[in-house]
Amino acid sequence: MKKLLLGTVAVFAMASVPAFADHHGDGAGMKGKMHEKMFEKHDANGDGKVTKEEFIAKAEERFNSMDTDGNGEVTMEESKAYYKAKHEAMKDKMEKMQEMKEEKAAE
Repeated sequence: MKKLLLGTVAVFAMASVPAFADHHGDGAGMKGKMHEKMFEKHDANGDGKVTKEEFIAKAEERFNSMDTDGNGEVTMEESKAYYKAKHEAMKDKMEKMQEMKEEKAAE
């Protein structure tokens, strides 16, 4: 059980690494803002640094969100449902942002 949890945390940690990488020089633009937001989410105490403990805590939080039946394991179905919900939420957010942008342009 502990190996499963550690393995899952490692997978989520690796999946989060690209969010911290700055592939666009000075981090300007949308990607830079997303990077800053992701960093701030992981920097629990707001000291401008992400410790290993803060990083793992965020991965465990994500794991717990995915483990909908609370049995300490994430099934493929739970994983798919989690990411589908995340995708839908992001899609809704992007649509709202586009609507706001269009309303502002119409003014």
